[in-house]
Amino acid sequence: MNKRAGNAVMTIAVMIFALTAVNGYAGDDRFSVPRVAYAEPHDQSVVDLTGKDALTFRWNEVPMPVGGREGFRFRIYKGFTSQVVAAEAPGGRTFSIDVPAGKFEDGGTYTWRIQQRDGRSMIWSLYDTWSFKVVKKNK
Repeated sequence: MNKRAGNAVMTIAVMIFALTAVNGYAGDDRFSVPRVAYAEPHDQSVVDLTGKDALTFRWNEVPMPVGGREGFRFRIYKGFTSQVVAAEAPGGRTFSIDVPAGKFEDGGTYTWRIQQRDGRSMIWSLYDTWSFKVVKKNK
């Protein structure tokens, strides 16, 4: 390879590295932010909201990302769609959220997820999606 072609290849490589570093997609960076460990409601569970004002979502404290925990991103979806039922951005020391029972329909299926964000790289963790079904009995 001649010197001119070698310089062009080097320039392209530097540009790609710079873009991936700026956008936060370099290598396995998303894998370096620990996933959040869900606690409840359990995956594929049935939740009885009869007479209740709220449904509490809990997750366990997990290792802090290398750059510190900037916060969490919490979402509930109707079924397995992208229709958001509730969204919150709790702080880094919060490990539960109460969602009003009125947000859920009797017989409805919902999915939820929670991610943590590295405070230095601003990269979100990967996430799991847990589902549950709601029951509200008439009294």
